[in-house]
Amino acid sequence: MLKQRRFWASAPAVRALFVTFLTTVFLTSACSAPRLPFFNDRNAQQESVAEPPTGPQAPVVETVLTGLSNPRGVAVLPDGSLMVAEGGTGYNAVDPQEWTGRLTHFQDTNQDGDFEDEGERTVWLPHLPTYNTLQEYETWRDEVGGPGDLLRHADGRLYLTVDGGHGRIGLYEISPYKRMGRNLSARGNMNGLAFARDHEQIYIAESTTNALSVVTIADAAYRKVTQFGALASGQQSVPAGVAVDPRNGDLLVAFFSGALVIEGEKRPVIPGDSAVVRVDPENGAIRDAVLGLTTAIDVAVDGDGNLYVVEMCSGYADLIEPSHDLFDPDQKPVHGGYLRYTGRVTLYPPPADDEASPYQAAVDATVLADGLDMPTNITLAPDGSLYVSTGQGTPNRPIPGPDGPTRIVGEVIRITLP
Repeated sequence: MLKQRRFWASAPAVRALFVTFLTTVFLTSACSAPRLPFFNDRNAQQESVAEPPTGPQAPVVETVLTGLSNPRGVAVLPDGSLMVAEGGTGYNAVDPQEWTGRLTHFQDTNQDGDFEDEGERTVWLPHLPTYNTLQEYETWRDEVGGPGDLLRHADGRLYLTVDGGHGRIGLYEISPYKRMGRNLSARGNMNGLAFARDHEQIYIAESTTNALSVVTIADAAYRKVTQFGALASGQQSVPAGVAVDPRNGDLLVAFFSGALVIEGEKRPVIPGDSAVVRVDPENGAIRDAVLGLTTAIDVAVDGDGNLYVVEMCSGYADLIEPSHDLFDPDQKPVHGGYLRYTGRVTLYPPPADDEASPYQAAVDATVLADGLDMPTNITLAPDGSLYVSTGQGTPNRPIPGPDGPTRIVGEVIRITLP
């Protein structure tokens, strides 16, 4: 059955966002910052019980897929079915037949609103590469690489990034007949993809090179759009998500921000240094769009210019030794480098004009969903709903949860806007 959580918004906030959305709220800031109110705050909910909200409903947040292994890119097909890329378990087996990355088609055949029933999933491509950066690169964080972002072309072809580590990297073209074809790019880890407005090119957020590039589908011709510099604390920008503004072709790029060692302390993220920028696709000029974020990992933009930003977490916690056994179900629950269940999806309305100041995350964010466990990817569906992948990390690994110890479970949630 469909797992659903509902949030409520007040009428003043709806007016403040032109005609649509919600109560303006604040984010859960970095670990050391004061906690600010947000939609699913339990205390706020209890205080409002006596007087039910009189305004329209806020977004409906539903779990439509669960039990996945690092779900990443989601593509919505014309019939409403989903293609989902899964990064896999992170276990880098010697035998490729034991690799667990995959691309799967999910169909809601019984029309009950989810894709969890028998016969509703068909694996298109099994045994795709998977690995864990903790074991391969000693990052001190539980992060799984493998199949990543996913796009669907109007003619039915799919484009899938695969980061298998150690040279197993590509942007693959997949036919509607489930066959993997050309590799359009193998230049580095490609966390984010977006079609140009004419669907003849694909923009790529290159995390390992801190660059934004574009590849032409017809002949795989490559061009660098721009190179990103360091962020406020000197760390690498790490572009992780990219979207194309359908109104003017501008590119929106999410900077996850890189790790630093400060006074001997390893810091996977610096709260407040993450950002979203707007890039001119022709000359590479960069303008700030949203500042003060913590782990912006993906971004989407709709036809009206509304920005939807995914932050993976609000801070870091429990770095783990490279020797840690990620697959031991009896290990003590640890976060694994990033603070779990602090991810969120926020909305920023279109700016008034090109000269408008960038949004500040601490004051301008409208939270659509929060308390998410390590979200990574967002997809804007043709009907305006949002699909968000959650549960990054080694599946079934013990972690601290909001109500006590729990385990990592990969899920896809759907956010339906009012």
